[in-house]
Amino acid sequence: MTTFHDILGTDRHTPADELKRRYKLLSSRLHPDKGGSKAMMQLLVQAYDKICQGKGHEEAVRTITVKGASSERYQAKCRQLEREVEALQRINDDLTLQLQRDKRQQKSTEELERVAAACEEDLKLLRRENNRLTKQLDEARRKLSESTRTVARFEPERKSDRKADAGTRAPLSQISPVVLNQLKSLGRINLRRSALMAMPLIVVAGLITAGKAPWLSLMAMFDEPPPPPEVKMTILNYNPDDAMPTTPAQEIMPIQAESAVRPLAPRIRLVNLVGHWDLQQYENLPQPYIRVRSEKGSYIVKGCGGHFQYYHNSHLRAGRLAANLIFERHDRHFQVYNIPYGNGSFAANWADSQSLLINNEYFPNQGFVEAYQQLLQRCR
Repeated sequence: MTTFHDILGTDRHTPADELKRRYKLLSSRLHPDKGGSKAMMQLLVQAYDKICQGKGHEEAVRTITVKGASSERYQAKCRQLEREVEALQRINDDLTLQLQRDKRQQKSTEELERVAAACEEDLKLLRRENNRLTKQLDEARRKLSESTRTVARFEPERKSDRKADAGTRAPLSQISPVVLNQLKSLGRINLRRSALMAMPLIVVAGLITAGKAPWLSLMAMFDEPPPPPEVKMTILNYNPDDAMPTTPAQEIMPIQAESAVRPLAPRIRLVNLVGHWDLQQYENLPQPYIRVRSEKGSYIVKGCGGHFQYYHNSHLRAGRLAANLIFERHDRHFQVYNIPYGNGSFAANWADSQSLLINNEYFPNQGFVEAYQQLLQRCR
């Protein structure tokens, strides 16, 4: 089907300036005075009007035939033109497909060339590495052969030395019995002399290993005991009352110190709700407080009096604390810190932000204003 857009080569998105330019170009070529035909000029004028009216998608040939183009010659020419347009459209589709195939083939060719270049580089690296290893192997073989030749050259010399020593030694059967007895007596004398010289060393070693007590007892045997010192007593003042018999012991009344009773430390309730402030009451005291829980299990708590408090979960990995966190006490698996100043110490810090970062933990501020208002009402 040939539409009016097909005649002018436009579509519904073509601007008006482009449409007018195409119409002038085709009219200058299809006008009867320029060698064209009246039917083609009428078809062009009608296509331009239809496109301006927004009806460019309608079938052009059928519309012209209905309006009175009754001549068989014009109808045959229109059918021929329609066939030519369809043939050109098929050729255009075939060329588009061929272009897509060529692009895919070119892309695959480029990919293969890139892979081949990478393989070539790897092959060069392997060749260089192979040459280096071959040189190392040749050097090791050369050193091994040199060491083998050196050992082989010195081996005959060693054998000849052993034979010469064996030739110079005299067998024991050729020594006279008198000389043998003298040699044996010299050996026994040397043995006794060595034993006598080693005896003091053995005694000293035994005393050293026994410790300090044997040395002290040995030294005490040679030292005389010193005489006991004389004790002289001088009375500076005498009170007759001191000589009077003492009265029975008076009963000593025990002094009982008043035991300091420590106030109970408030104990918070543990919940699974994360990131939301709410009003609670301590487990062991009838006092209200507000608190919020982080994802890591720590809490920020505010009671009627005092500062905001940070309940640090002890199961977490210990890190460097901020300077405004002051330790107060231990509570179950928490380490309780006061926040007297700095970030998180004022209600305005929590009310003016969506969340605060305390000791690398994010505490959202959802519902803080409502919970703080309820706490103030309960604390009055």
